[in-house]
Amino acid sequence: MSESFSFDAKSAGIWRFIPACAFALILITGLCVTVLSLREVPAAKWAEMAYLKPVLQGESTRRFTSQLNEHFLWSKPFARIERAVNWKIAGDTGPSVRTGCEGWFFLSEELTTFDGGSQNANARAYMVGQVAQLLEKKNIRLVVAVTPDKSRIEQQHLCSLHRPAGFTQRAQDWMSTIRSRQVEVIDLSVPLTAFHGERYYRTDSHWNEAGANAAAAAIAAHLVQLQLVDKPAHGIPADAVKTSIAERMGDLFRVSNLEGLPEWWRPAIEKTATSVVAPVVSKSDDLFGDTGLPAVALIGTSFSLRGNFVPMLSQHLGAPIANLAKDGGDFDGSATAYLHGKIFQQEPPKVVVWEIPERMLQKPFKPSERVWLEDLKQGRL
Repeated sequence: MSESFSFDAKSAGIWRFIPACAFALILITGLCVTVLSLREVPAAKWAEMAYLKPVLQGESTRRFTSQLNEHFLWSKPFARIERAVNWKIAGDTGPSVRTGCEGWFFLSEELTTFDGGSQNANARAYMVGQVAQLLEKKNIRLVVAVTPDKSRIEQQHLCSLHRPAGFTQRAQDWMSTIRSRQVEVIDLSVPLTAFHGERYYRTDSHWNEAGANAAAAAIAAHLVQLQLVDKPAHGIPADAVKTSIAERMGDLFRVSNLEGLPEWWRPAIEKTATSVVAPVVSKSDDLFGDTGLPAVALIGTSFSLRGNFVPMLSQHLGAPIANLAKDGGDFDGSATAYLHGKIFQQEPPKVVVWEIPERMLQKPFKPSERVWLEDLKQGRL
């Protein structure tokens, strides 16, 4: 004997309206959110969709969908929830960041091999050699400082991450090549390795204040040894550096899209030393040149702008320096901006320190680098 389900609407009473009410509420909510989202679409975008031809071809429908997705009212909260769930369940940090030991993030780029990497590195070594020769003709000395990968210096925190074996000699081989071109180079892995303790931020791709200070001290000592600058009359004053411990959200936090998540849905924010470093006062208002003025110009990358590197380098030299480093400048950005600029032409320094990260050496060439390479081949800075 079979049994069948029967629904008695009268006995259900008011509860029978709940499914219909719920469905209506969902529709009304969706309509309201859609209307509010579409109000954020610029008038110019609406005008583009109003022409007859794109309407008939279906292009207006595609643009309408695209604008709705772009301006959807709840897209950012939904995206944050998705990021939080991915982190909590899978420890996902996105394609650009890899997770090492607990609390340690590493840039994927430092663990990635590139096609033609050796050729790219050799080409950049040639470019550095050409720059050194052209500066020498202007009585300017070039000193290159190679910043090692975080994954090299803090490799004990990689845990399950694999750093390619071919990277072991990458920086050393490149420095040997530019030395053969009579370029003065400082291997910053030496002072960083000698320092006991953490030298890079845990959730950042750059050195921390301890690492930056070790690098700055090594560069200053090298310049003094080469007699390119005078030896400071005294050490760093005791009151020149005031340090406190504070929370610091690293750049890899932001690259992973974990920024802005509630505390219980994201990794812990690193607590690290944060210092205020007193500037070294110049005796002149000019930028370069005369006695007492900065004789050193620094070009480089975001490493030069992190960890109080420049203020500490200035303190170790006992003199101000001109900081021309650029965030996101890669290999060539800061160098070309400075060497092609008015400041360099009008008031050239005595020494140019070029800070170059190891991870930049084998990357594919950008169009701007190819243009500069051709200029250097023609003997032009």
